[in-house]
Amino acid sequence: MSDRLSVAEALAKAEQIEVMLGAIHDTAPEAVEAMGGRDALARRSEMTCLGPVPRLDADEWERMSLEYEARREHGSVNRGH
Repeated sequence: MSDRLSVAEALAKAEQIEVMLGAIHDTAPEAVEAMGGRDALARRSEMTCLGPVPRLDADEWERMSLEYEARREHGSVNRGH
């Protein structure tokens, strides 16, 4: 079996990566920018079946979580409404 992707599969993976990185950036844009932006976030991520998952330490996850909560509290994060 080949590990090669078809063009359609490669485009689908690229879209999956773009969507996941966009969602993370939208959740905590200041924390992502402090890491060096989306490109730096992508380099620090590991690909999973869900898309890229950032490999961050506890302090970085906490900063992202606190930023998300602060944005949500002030209504700047869409909570599905």
